[in-house]
Amino acid sequence: WSITPSLPAGLNFDTSTGEISGTPSTVSSSTNYTVTATNTGGSDQVIIEILINDAAPVIDYNPNSYILTIGTQMQTAIPTSGGGAVVSWSISPTLPAGLTFSTSNGQISGTPTAIIAGTNFTITATNAGGTDTAIVNITVNDIAPSSIEYAPNVFTLSKGSLMQTAMPTYEGGTVTSWSITPQLPAGLVFSTSTGAISGTPTVVSQSTTYTVAASNTGGGASTIVTIQVNEAIPVISYGTTTLTTQIGLQINTIVPTSTGGPVATWSISPTLPTGLVFDSSNGEISGTPSVVSPETVYTITVSNSGGIDTADVTITINDIPPNTVSYSSSFFALTKDSEMTPEEPNNLGGTVTDWSINPQLPNGLSINAVNGTISGTPLSVSSAITYTITAENSGGSTAVTITILINDAPPSSIS
Repeated sequence: WSITPSLPAGLNFDTSTGEISGTPSTVSSSTNYTVTATNTGGSDQVIIEILINDAAPVIDYNPNSYILTIGTQMQTAIPTSGGGAVVSWSISPTLPAGLTFSTSNGQISGTPTAIIAGTNFTITATNAGGTDTAIVNITVNDIAPSSIEYAPNVFTLSKGSLMQTAMPTYEGGTVTSWSITPQLPAGLVFSTSTGAISGTPTVVSQSTTYTVAASNTGGGASTIVTIQVNEAIPVISYGTTTLTTQIGLQINTIVPTSTGGPVATWSISPTLPTGLVFDSSNGEISGTPSVVSPETVYTITVSNSGGIDTADVTITINDIPPNTVSYSSSFFALTKDSEMTPEEPNNLGGTVTDWSINPQLPNGLSINAVNGTISGTPLSVSSAITYTITAENSGGSTAVTITILINDAPPSSIS
């Protein structure tokens, strides 16, 4: 038996039996071999075709799972390969934007520019001997948010009043989820898509610290805000803002009206005149004044946790008007150059603060503007004249008339 051409290395041809056997040790393309069988009678031939492929590749990635961050270069994923040499590399599905697969060596590298959830990528290595596959799982996360801030981060609100929307600022990747703990007071709203705090609080709430958390596929960060909801500021008014009354007369109670939030405290300044009372539980003014008081502005102040409001009430307390003013006589006959006995009036009403007379008294006589006493020494003769004396105080006035005659002094020391 004989064969031509020679078999590839590792294969043997038995010249006594024509058998072909062995383990090929080299790759060989498809080749035709002519086998000749001979004896004394002659010979015959047959052609056989032999193809020797490489061993199938065996590939692996270690590690085979990658969690990447957008914008950050990944560590190159390098495969290990056993078996025959890989002729071609392929990957499915296509890698995320920014990552590159080398079809010459199966390496994965680059800087991802797109976010993807964990995805299995199948890498296939092929040669003439066959194929092998390996799976690599890749996740591309966003940059974690950071430096979350509300400016301001302390909010003092009023029940029933719309707050100005508070929007957070932050750095890092786009936030995909916002949360807040504990729950905001009733009426306030937290946006889980933007982190905005808005709304109109409907309940009072003491100062409370809230934790706002922001997260995306890359991680999370948090910040704190402090929110206090006070009562709505009280608003008060008085139907009577000006009161003029008289000592000893009970006043009609001055009652306030209050809108806005409930009043926690009432106060008045300055202190009311004796006899009048300010009710610090409801702001009412009542009583019977027992002293005279000039026109005075009294400021009533109300407050609660939301703030303060004020209202003014002007009060004047006059005296009892003078009443039944009289002198000891309504007619006085005086003598020129002779001092008269002082005449002090009587008054059954309130204290007189001012005395006046009309017409003017004769020369030498005068009226005391404080107590109404008429006194003096007349210096000239006067016929009987009627004078009107007016007594006045803050409550009013009254008048009385007297007549004065001034006679000449009688002759004397005649000799």
